[in-house]
Amino acid sequence: MSRRVVLLLALAALAVLGTAAVPWTLTSGRLTASIARNLMDNYGVAMNVAGRSTIAFLPVPRVKFEDVSLASAGREVTTEGGTLRAELRLWPLLVGRIELSEASLTDTRVQVAPERARAFDWVKALAARQDKPQDVPRLVLAASSIRWADGRDGQVEDVNAVMNWPDTSDTLDVVGSATWRRESVRISQFSIQPSMLASDRPSPFVISASLPSGRVALSGEAQLGEDIRVTGQSTIHAASIRDFSRWSGLDVPLGPMMQALSVSGEFSLTRRRLSWPSVVVTLGSDRLEGTLSVRLEGEQPVIAGTLAAETLDLSGFFEPFAEARTYAGTWNESAISLAQSTRGNLDLRLSATSARLGALKLSDMAANVLVRPGQIEASLGRASFHDGSLKGRLILAQAGTGTDVRTQASFTGIDLGAFLSSIGEPRWITGRAQGQIQLEGSGETVAQIVRQSQGRTSLTVKEGELIGIGLNDVLRRIEKRPLAASLDWQGGRTAFDTAQVGLTINAGVGDITEGRLTSPQVITTLKGRVLLAERSLDLKAMVDPAAPATAISPMIMFDVDGGWDSVRITPDAKSLIQRSGAAKPLFGPVQAAKPTNPVANAQ
Repeated sequence: MSRRVVLLLALAALAVLGTAAVPWTLTSGRLTASIARNLMDNYGVAMNVAGRSTIAFLPVPRVKFEDVSLASAGREVTTEGGTLRAELRLWPLLVGRIELSEASLTDTRVQVAPERARAFDWVKALAARQDKPQDVPRLVLAASSIRWADGRDGQVEDVNAVMNWPDTSDTLDVVGSATWRRESVRISQFSIQPSMLASDRPSPFVISASLPSGRVALSGEAQLGEDIRVTGQSTIHAASIRDFSRWSGLDVPLGPMMQALSVSGEFSLTRRRLSWPSVVVTLGSDRLEGTLSVRLEGEQPVIAGTLAAETLDLSGFFEPFAEARTYAGTWNESAISLAQSTRGNLDLRLSATSARLGALKLSDMAANVLVRPGQIEASLGRASFHDGSLKGRLILAQAGTGTDVRTQASFTGIDLGAFLSSIGEPRWITGRAQGQIQLEGSGETVAQIVRQSQGRTSLTVKEGELIGIGLNDVLRRIEKRPLAASLDWQGGRTAFDTAQVGLTINAGVGDITEGRLTSPQVITTLKGRVLLAERSLDLKAMVDPAAPATAISPMIMFDVDGGWDSVRITPDAKSLIQRSGAAKPLFGPVQAAKPTNPVANAQ
């Protein structure tokens, strides 16, 4: 064969290949009608093309329809606009039959009718597909949006997804990503077997997705029908519950107070309940084990669980209490709102070998947390605390525009010196403390609640010491040098048998109903008021020897005043001057006592 013939054949082949590879605009609607009929016969999907239609044969036969609209038979799902590209199988095409090997929709708007979609019998539709060939095993959706309701929350944008379903008896696989509420959601794996679901058999499934501030991984078996049941393994992680709740719109009780949280373990899901019979919950760096469930009945789900941990840090839940005071030391005047923290229902029982509540460290703790809309109730059933025990209850309830606060607590056998050291306060008193606290108040701010608070408290300390106040030394010096004693009262220690203080609180002011310190050498009486709103003291401490040596009482008196963070203890100058012989004339002549007649005269 001559070179000229070879050249002509090569040019002809190139021309044929070029003609096959270049898209050709279709002027006849026969191919479009064939593909539309294929979609309707096999999937019940109606297709309408308003734009240009083209076909190309290389590298694979393919068609493209511009400005296309699709609709399911009951119009549960419709699409508008965009471009539909479809690849055709070669051998069926050679014999005049249309079969699609892949289809893709780009720049389209998908509309889902929620009511119609809920009424659609998906199980029946899947069962009807069992005897039909799978003409489109691969479907691609790119740069599109899906809308199911009005508003930003009712649509996802930037949808890019690939669905592979080689045969009706095979596994359906989906991967993709989308933007919802301006955040990216990525599905790295979604696998299920529709044929098994359609035949009312459990289908294995795998779901793996990354969400804003978290990720979800589920695997197991799912069964549809009248009695929906899903079982398997789950791992749910949220880097910040606060951010996740804000993004998703899901009401998580106490969500604003929580940060990182993960839930993993075996789970089961029915129409009424989601439960983990054996679950591991990681809260921050703490690991809790137990059971967890979510009851799906009613308007709001109810979360319930019983969890135990070796160590548990609950300081994040006490941050609002730390914010009760401003940096200046006054009570906060900002409005209190429980709305964000009390969305949803929670009934949680907690136990821990070691627990931290802010600056407090507890051991062998058992607690319960109840959350209802507008109300939080936290109770401490028992806890070991500095060689003693502690229990109490706190209730916060929304009342109109304000908040009601009720708290009660009791403690016994507390090492008071160790407690003061643990919270960073000076160790000015030691001993074993026991007592009770009962307070309640109402208001729109912390300051209002304190100003309107009422209740009572009592404290008893046994076998302790006052550190920095040597009352025994003061009493020994005062008779000889009263004025000098006022200068050297500081320092030393005062051991006592019992110290008691009782307060009755009304309108933010606590009146001391009982204040007494007793020891073999000293008896001290405390009177005055504790001003809760101003965070200050106005007290007088009257000190006498246990066996009075003179008729003048008290032997020495101290003024205790100032703010809670800067208490001043000052000896009463007037009482000391009266004891000084040199200073007595400054207070005027002393009235002589009237003589009395003796009852009898000694003979």
